[in-house]
Amino acid sequence: MKRVAVLILGIYSLISCGADHSVQKPEPLMDEELYLDLFYELELLRVYQNRGTRGAVVDSLYEEIFKKYAADKDLFLQSHQYYQSQIDKQQIRADTVISRIERELIPLNKLDSLRNQEETGKVY
Repeated sequence: MKRVAVLILGIYSLISCGADHSVQKPEPLMDEELYLDLFYELELLRVYQNRGTRGAVVDSLYEEIFKKYAADKDLFLQSHQYYQSQIDKQQIRADTVISRIERELIPLNKLDSLRNQEETGKVY
């Protein structure tokens, strides 16, 4: 009897895991181009933050990003949740954002490299 109960629970778990847990499309939905621009800026801010910037600077930059695009944070978060539920399309969006960030970081990495060379006295 215990095996039957475990089997039924196991089957139920498998079925519920495979069920569609789609996110409702928010009304209004943020335009995809605006969403991508904000996504890019916020990820760039995260990279900046990972380089050691903390606190009020990051918070003020976060606020400025939304002011720059005259965008609503809540609408962005709702749209982000909806866009993330579209796994294949969101992977393409994320790859696009990553490519943009990499293009921005190449000059920054070169600048950091030059600064490090100047600090160690090894300017070529």
